[in-house]
Amino acid sequence: MRFSWLSSWLRRVSLADKCLILFGGAVVLIVLVALSVPWFRMGALVDGGQMELSRNLAKVWAATQTATGTDEQANALAEQVGFEAERFGVEAAQIEAEKDKQFRKMLRRLETDPDREEAQYARWDGATRVYRYLAAERDEAGELVSVVHLSRRSTDAAVQLVVNTAYLLSAGSLVLGLAVVVFYQIIHRIILSPVRSLRETADRVRSGELDVRSDIETGDEFQELAATFNGMLEHLSGTHSQLRSINAAMDVKLNELAEANSVLFQTNTLKSEFLANVSHELRTPLNSIIGFAELLLAIAESEQQEGSPPSADVIKRTRYLQNIVSAGRNLLSLIEDLLTMARLEAGKVDLHIERMSVRDACEGLVALIQPQADRNGVLVRGEIIGELPAIETDPRRFQQVVFNFLSNAVKFSSQGDNQQGEVVLRVECLAAGHGDNDRERVRVSVIDNGPGIPPEEHEQVFEKFRQLGEGPTREYGGTGLGLAIARELSHLLQGDIQLVSDVGRGAMFCFILPVSFDHAKSAEQLLEGRFRGALAGRRQWG
Repeated sequence: MRFSWLSSWLRRVSLADKCLILFGGAVVLIVLVALSVPWFRMGALVDGGQMELSRNLAKVWAATQTATGTDEQANALAEQVGFEAERFGVEAAQIEAEKDKQFRKMLRRLETDPDREEAQYARWDGATRVYRYLAAERDEAGELVSVVHLSRRSTDAAVQLVVNTAYLLSAGSLVLGLAVVVFYQIIHRIILSPVRSLRETADRVRSGELDVRSDIETGDEFQELAATFNGMLEHLSGTHSQLRSINAAMDVKLNELAEANSVLFQTNTLKSEFLANVSHELRTPLNSIIGFAELLLAIAESEQQEGSPPSADVIKRTRYLQNIVSAGRNLLSLIEDLLTMARLEAGKVDLHIERMSVRDACEGLVALIQPQADRNGVLVRGEIIGELPAIETDPRRFQQVVFNFLSNAVKFSSQGDNQQGEVVLRVECLAAGHGDNDRERVRVSVIDNGPGIPPEEHEQVFEKFRQLGEGPTREYGGTGLGLAIARELSHLLQGDIQLVSDVGRGAMFCFILPVSFDHAKSAEQLLEGRFRGALAGRRQWG
């Protein structure tokens, strides 16, 4: 926690302050280390002089006591000079050591080291220096016989230590101040000034002045950095100029594309209106043509049955009328697809929801597709799996989606060399699932054994006017609207279309519908579709 606070604080401090703090701290540490050596040495010299004085006083005191044989003159001398002295035998010294900690330490030094003749202990007592001295008296074998203890107070030594400390502190402060000033000037001129110049240049570049350049001439790495920075600005300025030229060219192209899009949109609108109008206008006369052609075909067929055998002229007329009826019906189917797609794009498809029997509807669709299947030599059969509930949907749109699947399956499952074309219409009920599939559903599947569709083209077959270039659609014809209409209608009926197919394995188109119809959701879909249709009709490009 403490280190994180320090790191956060250092991130907020400027580079100049960091340099001052770091270099100042380093200078203080160096000065303290440098001054500590003479300070300790001067203290050792003062204490050494005081030890020499204590040694001489102890010798004089011991000699006086030995010469007189009494302690009176020796103590008088000690009192006159200003110290206290006393001789202890070994046992007496041990007793005194138990009472005095400093005495015990000095005595232990003399006892443990036979060659040691003296020991000293110094301490501060207020502003006075107190020295305690212990001299050893040994016999010829080096055994300790007695000790002489001397204690005195020295004001001169204290004054010397204080004066020496004051001199050292003054010298250290002067050196520290001069070092900080010198370091500050060096850092400011060599490091901070070039960095500040680079920062000012970068700020001006960030504000948009790409013509500014750095003019650092220090002859070191900062000058190389400034030269590199100037080179980067040159490249950036050139790139900026190129981008402006490219943007200007893109603006021109964008205006051209906008004009082209406006023309294309108007053309597409005219195309849609033309297709809708022409398809609507063609449907009425085409119905008349188909009706009269069917009437003439019926007359020709009755004449063909009356004649025995029929004449070649009647047979030829019957074949021609059959071709007219077939071509007319194909053209009418194409026109219906175009009108349906136009209504889907405009959001004008109305649904008529009612309850419907899926079984009856599918059986009717199988019967309806049977003539086309017979002409192509394809076997069509229906499979009803389990009990099927009645569903809520638009019967006409439902039949349109499924019939489109059946028609495509019959078209692409024509009898081959060694294969019987076969189409299966399978209907089954799906149980309610979870999430979006929490409703009971019915699945209608159209399965064929045709050439199949590659997986990478599954989405393309549902696109409008899309015909696979190398696929079977070109071979069998078609406009590419059937599956696109089926997908749009399945969306309106709240259903889903699934495709399972691969090359050489046939195809299975599945139409999955909910049993119950959500009217609220349908209203939203119709409103959204009409809004998109109205928006497409009013969109302007410019």
